[in-house]
Amino acid sequence: MDKKNYTWLFDLEEFTMTKDVHNDYTGTVRTTRSYTMPDIAKEIAAERTEYREKTIVNIGDLIDEKIRQLVCSGNTVITGSAVFGPSLLGVFLGNKGIVDPEVNKCVVNVSPSMEMRAEVAKVKPSFSGTVKSLGGARISLVLDTTTGKTDGTITPGGTLDVTGSKIRCLNADGTGIGNLTLVNTANDSVATTITVLAMNDPSRLMFNVPASLAPGSYRLMLETWFSNNSTRLK
Repeated sequence: MDKKNYTWLFDLEEFTMTKDVHNDYTGTVRTTRSYTMPDIAKEIAAERTEYREKTIVNIGDLIDEKIRQLVCSGNTVITGSAVFGPSLLGVFLGNKGIVDPEVNKCVVNVSPSMEMRAEVAKVKPSFSGTVKSLGGARISLVLDTTTGKTDGTITPGGTLDVTGSKIRCLNADGTGIGNLTLVNTANDSVATTITVLAMNDPSRLMFNVPASLAPGSYRLMLETWFSNNSTRLK
């Protein structure tokens, strides 16, 4: 499918780096959903009926695995969407090439390919009409690591991997763990409060779901004062 024009809806959120200016904002693209390989395979199969979803998923998984292996072997990989390149972080003291594991870390740089940049050039931004004045904290995806599902189902006793924007869980003074709860949607009561986080980063949280959590419908609620590494919310 050759789609010539695209539109990205964006929200405005307060730009917290300028404490003395209160009318400056940045735009955040409003994403509609997250796509996994099975989702992509379903889209392709619907457009190209000669291909089976399972076959597409298997080939996609094989390509992803081979990309990881090639990049980790020190190669640059160029696909139709991205360029993957090995890189090394940190500064070396002296000319002996002595590696400090705390400073010199192997990473992968991923940048859009020429084809991706050409496709993105067809996108036009459109203001959604929403202005976020409280820092723009946003949960975008909740992954149940036990089942691998991102459809909202969770496993009691399992681990949740939550990704988003400005979701580091902090108190108002920038310390400790902020208020992270699972709320029973049937009566808006707090079913459990999470007090231990395996990961508490600006864009990622990981924590265990209590094994005693009863079957039901729950809403994940996060209260945080985090804005960025050096600035609390206004």
